[in-house]
Amino acid sequence: MRPRILIIGLDAATMDLIEPWAESGHLPALASLMSEGAHARLMSTPNMHSASAWTSILTGLNPGRHGLFVFSDRDFATGRQVFFKGGDRKGETLGSHLAQRKLSAGFLNVPMTYPADQVEGGFMISGLDGPSLNERAFYPAELRAEIFEKFPDYNFSPPGLGDIMRAGRIDEAISAWTQLIEIQTSAAEYLLKARPVDFFMTVYTASDWGGHNLWKYMTSNFRRDLLFRDSLLSIYRALDRAVERLIKCADANAHVYVISDHGMGPHTGASYHLAEWLEQSGYMTRSKKQTGVSLIKTGKSIARKLLPLSVREKIRSRLGDERVKQLAVAEKDSFYSSIDWTKTRAYTEPGRHVININLAGRNAEGIVSEKDYDEVCRRIIADLARWSDAGGEPIVERVVRRDEVYFGPYTERASDLYIYWNPLARMGDPPAEVMARGYWWSGDHRPQGILISKGSGIQPGACATTPSVYDLVPTVLYLAKLSIPAGLDGRVIEEICAKEFLESNPAKIDATANEAGANAGGLSKEEEELIEEKLRALGYL
Repeated sequence: MRPRILIIGLDAATMDLIEPWAESGHLPALASLMSEGAHARLMSTPNMHSASAWTSILTGLNPGRHGLFVFSDRDFATGRQVFFKGGDRKGETLGSHLAQRKLSAGFLNVPMTYPADQVEGGFMISGLDGPSLNERAFYPAELRAEIFEKFPDYNFSPPGLGDIMRAGRIDEAISAWTQLIEIQTSAAEYLLKARPVDFFMTVYTASDWGGHNLWKYMTSNFRRDLLFRDSLLSIYRALDRAVERLIKCADANAHVYVISDHGMGPHTGASYHLAEWLEQSGYMTRSKKQTGVSLIKTGKSIARKLLPLSVREKIRSRLGDERVKQLAVAEKDSFYSSIDWTKTRAYTEPGRHVININLAGRNAEGIVSEKDYDEVCRRIIADLARWSDAGGEPIVERVVRRDEVYFGPYTERASDLYIYWNPLARMGDPPAEVMARGYWWSGDHRPQGILISKGSGIQPGACATTPSVYDLVPTVLYLAKLSIPAGLDGRVIEEICAKEFLESNPAKIDATANEAGANAGGLSKEEEELIEEKLRALGYL
């Protein structure tokens, strides 16, 4: 049995690259899909984050209802870093809806699916939120041994990626990712043959890593960078080949969806300067004294650049794992420990797109009263509108408050202000404390991802203008002639549907659906450390 529904996720893929590359013949599989089916720029969740967007794709709910916004964040009440996983999700997933309609489903490497759901009649191998590919990352449990017997190098992302990047071995990183795309695709093909299902979904994250780290090479004129001019294209080419192979595994009449959770574009550099701007504008106060923690951080950064991995591992063994963990915790907390909370009304970390208010009664050391909260938000928004780069270009395109874009019981988890950067602004190199990490992103998330689809009921050549990630669940179910759960935040993307299909297939709403979601318990300290190490290697921390 070949899948009747196939969803292929290309994390952070953008039409800004796919359209010209497909037209010039570099991406034949995607070009064929676009010519034979429909396509659109798919709007992401307001924070343009993989954790929130993929969960919205799975549930059809906005993050205020499913509860997941980011991979990790600081708890307002305690200041402690908290890691989120798929088991914290609220709301039923597409897999659950399909099971209720007697269809089997398989999921491979979809972010925010750890621990693996018990997919009735199907399978799941967790994605990026998992601390490791342990027993909880597989359903059914025996699938773990089966996969590693066939594909011993299967993984979420290349091992040692952070060290490779900090050492500047870009060619090695690119090679590792293209090899991993091959392994992940082979694993997907194997699963579809060994465990046939009605629905299959897989996600490739190489496009996100490539966009973040390789974007600069497309426009750089430095001689040392010319070698990598086509490096991001090479990632997309590998993914195009993967798409072609997976489509061959699907039913000839299958509904095929190639999607991304958000887009990607050149990094303006502004997010790296946001914390600095808050300081200069008087909203955040930090100690100027270089602490022992910052000295440790600087020394570690230099060591990462200069010492081979084998030498660093010897140092680790001499220090002892517990001491290394203590240094890692110190590094992680050094930024927040440098903030003078008694004089700070708003704060953020370098590299983030959000601002939080230091709110009394919510934050551990909050000083802004509920009465003054709105005024502080308005003042920050007004001041951001006047922020410009060296050429006079406005840095900020717009700012939205969380209550304007989220709704539901978990909205209170969201950051207070979300910033959308003017893509024409340029801020130059990041501050020294960011440069001390050893590398930083040259590509940044954009609101519009991709939707390319074909199959019966889909109008060839159609182009939708305003679809969002919330719309995938109702659209997939509708085009499969299945009932749609009541209470979803999305809609059927009728613009991609053939007129005759719409006329002959009125949508059926299932009023019995509920919002219950599995809560699989918390993470152990060891699991948190593994997740932190992985997110740091990918550049998220």
